[in-house]
Amino acid sequence: MDQRAALHSLVTRHQGPRPYGRPVKAIPAKIRRSMHPQEAFRATLSECLAQLTANAATLRTGRSVEGLHQLRIAFRRLEVTLGAFGREFEQEWLEELRGRAKILSGRLAGARDLDVFVGSLLDGALAAQGPVMPAAGADALRAAATAQRDTAWAAATSCIASADFARFLDDVAALAQSRLPLGHARKLTGTARRMLRRQAARVEKRGRAAQSREEADLHRLRIALKKLRYTAEFFAPLFPAPKVKAYLACVRQLQEELGHLNDVAHVRQVIGTLLKEQTDGDIRLASGMVLGWYGASTPRTVKKTMKRYGRFRRLKPFWA
Repeated sequence: MDQRAALHSLVTRHQGPRPYGRPVKAIPAKIRRSMHPQEAFRATLSECLAQLTANAATLRTGRSVEGLHQLRIAFRRLEVTLGAFGREFEQEWLEELRGRAKILSGRLAGARDLDVFVGSLLDGALAAQGPVMPAAGADALRAAATAQRDTAWAAATSCIASADFARFLDDVAALAQSRLPLGHARKLTGTARRMLRRQAARVEKRGRAAQSREEADLHRLRIALKKLRYTAEFFAPLFPAPKVKAYLACVRQLQEELGHLNDVAHVRQVIGTLLKEQTDGDIRLASGMVLGWYGASTPRTVKKTMKRYGRFRRLKPFWA
């Protein structure tokens, strides 16, 4: 079986038939306690790949905001799979594949960030300020952001159609189908606990740094939490469901709070890029008002986030 046929087989076997042209969310891998850790790795890899491939197919039929969002999630889950299992198996060469995933995902980031900005973040700020916001400036800012989004979407579409993207899918499919020896551990539950402890230790480290309340430190905590969450979701079938559910709910709530802070960073980044190309006074005034509105909410959000993090720290891990 060649790599493209193997890829089709993986998608069909793990995802089942899907409506063509629709966004596809992640489906947990069918992991069992009886599996060898290498089998669990390949099953998880296959699920990530299936989500990635399905959403890439969706985007080839036309623009889909949700499809792009799910494609980015697929890349992040794949990066966590390669990074966490690669460390556990002591296979440094998996880092090269993870690096390629990060590069491809990065080429999609601009379109996703502008989708969020135009689709929700800008509207939130404009609606909150109501008649205070000059209509001409608001309309001009929206038009400029929409034009930039169209350019970013053209780049994302080009990425998905590229030879690099196709080769990456082929290589991941080949790895998922291979029987190359990767590690020495035999017990999957022991492997899962070690991997979860590593991710939790990273969160603890980032959490200590985040006491500074600096944006960069809070961003690193958000990324560490995301890796912990994906790893927990991968291994959820191995542990008592109620404990896993309660733990993941707490993680998601904390991620949501940190996500609000990340939105502020996105607004600043998008507007900063827009203003490099704009001299229009109305746009600059509207941009300043949007930045000011989001900036004013930041201290309150940071305080709420750190309180939520304190609750998270007191929660007993389900794998303990």
